[in-house]
Amino acid sequence: MSQQENWYLPYMDKKVKGIEVVERPAQVAVFYCTGASNVGQSTVLGGNEAARRLGYDRAALLCLASISAGLKNISRAAAEAKGIVAVDGCPMQCARRTLEKAGFNVEESLVVTRDCNVPKSFILEDAAAITNVADAIVARVEKIETEK
Repeated sequence: MSQQENWYLPYMDKKVKGIEVVERPAQVAVFYCTGASNVGQSTVLGGNEAARRLGYDRAALLCLASISAGLKNISRAAAEAKGIVAVDGCPMQCARRTLEKAGFNVEESLVVTRDCNVPKSFILEDAAAITNVADAIVARVEKIETEK
């Protein structure tokens, strides 16, 4: 599989089910809020852009709702990750709080309104915000990679 293909979720699903897999190095897990505003949506689109830049061998985009639902494959992926980046659109920090409530340590927290200086609105397509968020996610993933 190419590093541009999100191989991580099928891989973790097999591990949870006890199916033999070729072990791969841990990536940095990226969880984002997906809120219904420009900053919430920029977490999704910026996360996708960051993963494309870094490659899926370095950044795993994981489903935050799966943590709340207690799904084993995503919880195990988070537990085995090199580190966790929580990307939130606004100061409510739903992604970070959800992860911490589930017992995970969030090494890097990004709040778009605070860290990328993007004001919250309901105009959902903001190309500059998406680029800024992607840049900030890449920087946080790289920081975790250099520290571990």
